[in-house]
Amino acid sequence: MAAVSLLTLLADAAVELGFAAPSSVFTSTDPTVKLLRVIASKEGKELARRFDWQILQKEGTFTTVAAETQVASMTTTFADFGHIINGTMWNRTQNRIVRGPLTPAEWQQKNAATAQITIGNYFRIRGNAILFFSTPPAGDSIYFEYISNKWCESSGGTDQTDWAADSDVSFIDEEILRLGVIWRYRKAKGFDYGEDFRTYEMALQDVFGPDAGKGMVDMTGTEELGIGVNLAEGSWSL
Repeated sequence: MAAVSLLTLLADAAVELGFAAPSSVFTSTDPTVKLLRVIASKEGKELARRFDWQILQKEGTFTTVAAETQVASMTTTFADFGHIINGTMWNRTQNRIVRGPLTPAEWQQKNAATAQITIGNYFRIRGNAILFFSTPPAGDSIYFEYISNKWCESSGGTDQTDWAADSDVSFIDEEILRLGVIWRYRKAKGFDYGEDFRTYEMALQDVFGPDAGKGMVDMTGTEELGIGVNLAEGSWSL
């Protein structure tokens, strides 16, 4: 978690932009400080949506009911829901993946089909609800992962969707935020920001690239890390 406060972040950005470091942010009447705060808010929100940051990844779970609608409201059931991470929804009771999310066309095609016998389930998110096809049995445990829309927190540890105080800190790397504030400020003022934007994008890729680590690609075709079936060496009778 980033430990630099909003006040420190904007003070550093202000000095680099050629201004005096502000002593406060939210109580400041300085138009420049107010603009920097708005830009810092925009930068944080856009960064949170741009990548699936590991620090914003959360696990959600619900128990199936024998109906099409499984979760009536994603944002009510999961208060910080941003967006689902594809390929992560599994029925742990049945040990099966729940395939989806289906597109509107795929959903209508499946519901219009004459034969509707399926093994497992498909899902769709529509109207902020999770829908299943076909109707599952009640009582199964479903797990999935999603990205939280709460990308910063108060000094007391309360997760937030936006800055609310000078002492707030971001979950996302503060250096990226500072670089983002700088190029956005220069753009807002009509200044040349091309080099600042290039520096920002390069730094962003450097940070996000190794975020949470990456899977290994074995060009030999072996599966040393695979689960597989473990059989003793030698002959045996069947």
